[in-house]
Amino acid sequence: MFLETDLHTHTIASGHAYSTVKEMVEAAEKQNIKMIAITDHGIMMPGGPHEYHFYNMVAIPREIGNVQILRGVEAILLMLMEP
Repeated sequence: MFLETDLHTHTIASGHAYSTVKEMVEAAEKQNIKMIAITDHGIMMPGGPHEYHFYNMVAIPREIGNVQILRGVEAILLMLMEP
């Protein structure tokens, strides 16, 4: 199977991943992956980084080398239901 895009990746900011954005881009280039999405855990999830991490994501270029980078978040939806 040829994977062109990986839309669910975590950096070391998520608390359970081990790679930096630079390392992830290098690995993607070696595998001819053209796009990755950085989707670290949201602040309400276990292992989630401080909210400053998400403010600082604007510093990540939209493209590094031959890999396009999308910025996102893995989040949980909490719905409050009336009894």
